[in-house]
Amino acid sequence: MRRAATVSGMVVVILLGIFLGQARGYLAQEGASEDITNDRVIQMAKMGLDDDIIIAKIKTSHTKFALADEDLVALKKAGVSAKVIAAMLESNVLTNARVKVDGNLVELHTLGQTKTGGRLGSDLTFHIKSVKEKAYLQGQHAAVISSTKPKIEVELPPSDTIDSYILVKMNGKGDRRELEVGSVGTAVGAKQGVRAEDVVKTSAESLGGRRYMMTTQNPLKSGEYILYVVGSADFTKGIFGKGYDFTVE
Repeated sequence: MRRAATVSGMVVVILLGIFLGQARGYLAQEGASEDITNDRVIQMAKMGLDDDIIIAKIKTSHTKFALADEDLVALKKAGVSAKVIAAMLESNVLTNARVKVDGNLVELHTLGQTKTGGRLGSDLTFHIKSVKEKAYLQGQHAAVISSTKPKIEVELPPSDTIDSYILVKMNGKGDRRELEVGSVGTAVGAKQGVRAEDVVKTSAESLGGRRYMMTTQNPLKSGEYILYVVGSADFTKGIFGKGYDFTVE
């Protein structure tokens, strides 16, 4: 009786071990499948999953597709539907520029409105003196630190041009960084746009396709900078511009 109980216990332990091993393998496989690749799509198609399920997986995952002509042919031959291949192509289309500074990926930020400057002076001079509209980014410094001669790599979305991106020096204000984006006054009327004095001279070299390398003509001084997207401000919606910020130490 005791021997039977011992054997039974050993069987339970063995089965438990097998179960845990399979569970670990499953979790490892799930973790490894966070990035959806061509092979993963082919695998899902061969498993018989519906197109809508595969497309939903593509839309909710981080994708790393290879989509040259020969890759598309290979996908088609492997049984991936035209609908799924089209979804793969759409997922690879940029909606915003992809920017790297000295090899470090920079996030796109939206600038908010800070307090207007010169309002008191404008009131005292019956609005002859202009009121400055200023935008800001929260934080004393950017997350990305660059050299004084940064290499700014820009990959553009469709229908965008490199002329839409200008490098601008920002003013540090303790817990935030600011730049002037407009002014209003009786003498000058209403002006919108970044001040010419704050724009840093750059040159852009094509790297092929929609990729460009921007470099500064002169070394940058230490401080705060933003690759500003021209035309990104929409004051009626409270958007005072968008851009990719970095700090030069």
